[in-house]
Amino acid sequence: MKKAICGLAVAGLMLAGSVPAFAGWNLDGSKSSIGFSSVKNDAVFEQHGFRNLSGSISDDGEVKLTIDLNSVDTNIQIRDERMKKELFDTEKFPFTTAMAKVDVAKLKALAPGKTEVTDVEFALDLHGKNERLVASVQITGLENGGLLVSTIKPVEVKAGAFGLDGGVDKLRDIAKLNSILLSVPVNANLVFLSE
Repeated sequence: MKKAICGLAVAGLMLAGSVPAFAGWNLDGSKSSIGFSSVKNDAVFEQHGFRNLSGSISDDGEVKLTIDLNSVDTNIQIRDERMKKELFDTEKFPFTTAMAKVDVAKLKALAPGKTEVTDVEFALDLHGKNERLVASVQITGLENGGLLVSTIKPVEVKAGAFGLDGGVDKLRDIAKLNSILLSVPVNANLVFLSE
């Protein structure tokens, strides 16, 4: 009898071990994008972005998104270099991170093609400053348990809140511009793949 019980226990443990545990999602950087806009001289609108992104959503709902600021892409190389040096100061602050907490049960319940609209509060660590912001997003279920997270409207990031206004002034002076808007709208399309 004891042998039978032990045998069932061992079989149960083996079966449990063969079922993969949910481990969350990892960002697919090649299919994801974060873009931001700038307005100079009150009328000239330009779109920029970053080439290198990484991130994850853990099985307990901890979200971490990391942006490599050295990968800034404005389509003009000299402007990229100026942004890295004068605005972001990437020698001192090479990355910016966003951290949030989400409801994993709701995310796991999203069938392919189904969507959820929600507001996500997150902490943005940028240029040595940490501020709490809110993003209105649409989350869409993908095949194989993946997720597409897209901003519904831009997240407004104010340069002054992160000590970037001085850098904006330097860029304005270098480019001999009348003005550069200090409030920057940021959009995101993020693809997370199930682990």
